[in-house]
Amino acid sequence: MQTRRCGKTGLDLTVIGFGAMRMHGDDVAPWARLVRLAAEAGFNYFETSDLYCGATSELKVGEGLKGFPRDKVYISTKSRLTDYPTADGIRRAVEQSLKKLRTDYLDFYQLWGLRLETFRDIAVKKGGTIEGIRRAMAEGLVRHLGFTSHDSPPNMISLLGTGEFESVTLQYNLLDRENEPVIAEAGRLGIGVVVMGPLHGGILGHHSAVVSELMENRRVPKRNKGVATGSTAEAAFRFVLSNPNVTCAASGMMNSREIEENAHTASTIKPLSAKERSAVDKTLGEFKKTSDALCTGCRYCMPCPEGVGISEVFRLANASRIYGLRDGSRRDYALFDKDWPYDQFKDASHCTECGECREKCPQKINIPEELKKAHDILKQR
Repeated sequence: MQTRRCGKTGLDLTVIGFGAMRMHGDDVAPWARLVRLAAEAGFNYFETSDLYCGATSELKVGEGLKGFPRDKVYISTKSRLTDYPTADGIRRAVEQSLKKLRTDYLDFYQLWGLRLETFRDIAVKKGGTIEGIRRAMAEGLVRHLGFTSHDSPPNMISLLGTGEFESVTLQYNLLDRENEPVIAEAGRLGIGVVVMGPLHGGILGHHSAVVSELMENRRVPKRNKGVATGSTAEAAFRFVLSNPNVTCAASGMMNSREIEENAHTASTIKPLSAKERSAVDKTLGEFKKTSDALCTGCRYCMPCPEGVGISEVFRLANASRIYGLRDGSRRDYALFDKDWPYDQFKDASHCTECGECREKCPQKINIPEELKKAHDILKQR
């Protein structure tokens, strides 16, 4: 399985890592078996957190890696800065994670969902979070400090420039390229980059002739219970890993089939040539213009008084009509008002056409009318 050096850490991570945020339910054993299967397949980067999956993810990862050679895997966990704003608090959190993960040390500890404002206000003050993590590092309990973030690209670049971090985990994929400047700056500074959401929340795990042909990967996709996988997912990974400053793409593997497919991809993947990358960039730029004409995702229309997830509805509709990702978009749309990460949003059928969003839209989009069209595209038939 191919590996890449993670910045200046000296660690070589497999180009695809195991993201442990989708292992839901209280039963530890089946998920532990999946983690073990992933380790035995050759994946060496396992990323979890203290709160994933109802605070059970660390237990499942720890049980799965129990007895596996510790020097063959890299374990990363994280916690929210606001949950542990003091040095003593974060020190206790580290100890709790070590116990659940059944290990004596963490290869990476990350500040989860970090924002520049809270970093300045909380993390670096005397007796704050950074002080506690540095104390744990001095004791050998944590080896490398990183952060994850959904902050604006300029703010993330400022966080990279503080000199506190050795890795960053951020969103990046074919459908979301906003963080490319952050990735470039991390590369310049020698900071490792782990990509979350390389399949855009799983949408790119479904077949799209548009995406497959874009990446010149026309192999007929395999199918399992009506869900197409293979070519589009490989194309998505190939795009992400063609960025030379990306270390690893973390994927939420749910079953042995996905482990097998991702292992194959991680072993055989070839980066795009400069010519191929240029052609892809040009086409994606054209797609973005079309998408932005329908909705730029600025979210000025939010919140909707009826709870409709307007920007998310449009994002999924655009993924379907522009990129051909119909099945994945419909699958996600069915989760609105029901399950993470869309449980806080209602679908477009709840729009009352009050017009409040239309007045806020800087593009003057007729949002109620476009929501009807989007609902037509996304509703299950």
